[in-house]
Amino acid sequence: MRFRVLTALFVLGVSMMAAGQSNAQDGMNLGAGQTLKFVQNTATGFGNSTGTQASLGGSEINAVWGDVAGSTLSFSVSGNLEANFNKYFMFFDAVAGGENVLLNDNVDGGFNEVQALAGLTFDNGFTADHGLRLEVGSGFWGLRAFDLINNTAFTVASGGGGPADLPLNALTGGGVTFGWDNSNALGIDGASAAGALTATTGWEFVININTLFGGLVQDIGLAGFITSGDGTFLSNQVIGGLGAGAPNLAGPAGTNFNQFAGNQFVVFSVPEPGTASVLLGGLVMMLARRRRS
Repeated sequence: MRFRVLTALFVLGVSMMAAGQSNAQDGMNLGAGQTLKFVQNTATGFGNSTGTQASLGGSEINAVWGDVAGSTLSFSVSGNLEANFNKYFMFFDAVAGGENVLLNDNVDGGFNEVQALAGLTFDNGFTADHGLRLEVGSGFWGLRAFDLINNTAFTVASGGGGPADLPLNALTGGGVTFGWDNSNALGIDGASAAGALTATTGWEFVININTLFGGLVQDIGLAGFITSGDGTFLSNQVIGGLGAGAPNLAGPAGTNFNQFAGNQFVVFSVPEPGTASVLLGGLVMMLARRRRS
């Protein structure tokens, strides 16, 4: 019995350390071991991919999974991004401060398409402080990180092969590890969002909270959407969903997510302090009782 309790204690400790993380950041088999946070409810207005790494035909967001464990945020997003330099923007509400309405002084480390998003209004209570931006096109792919408080940015990783370099496996930079499989042909299409959970490939991230965000003072919110290459036109592919039949959003300055039902973001909850210690303490006490008996 003692061996079994020790084994359970070890397994619990390991599982807590690995909570919310999949075995590899390769953009495949998304959602394994993670909490489902969002299922797309809006058919794509940006076309439907035919299923190659170039995602010819369209871009979409299908679902989001993720968790926080210790100083690590792990999350996955199923979908694909057409290789025409469409952008996939993700904004985080992780620390105090930030922007509920995006300003025009932000930089993203590329051609600063994030400045084209100035005037976009997030849901009440969501203030973006950091972000990531993905793109792929002929002869280039890149993931960039940006800080909306300090107005700084850096390249996490990039390459010169365009879609020929995909899929990507466990690339790391600046506290971000990610994988990307862009070959999704399942999930939603231009007529229906009913098949959203059939998509199992896309983007996979493991983020060192201290490195990317400079610490943590709250649960972490994630908003995200796909835009045109220059950032001036928003699709209807939004984390949190816009509802059945919602059209593309067009100009960022006229976009206010408060006009849509629900939240156009998801929240990754930080476990209450002491949760792990209470569970582990209970096993230790059980072991002690077994030893005395």
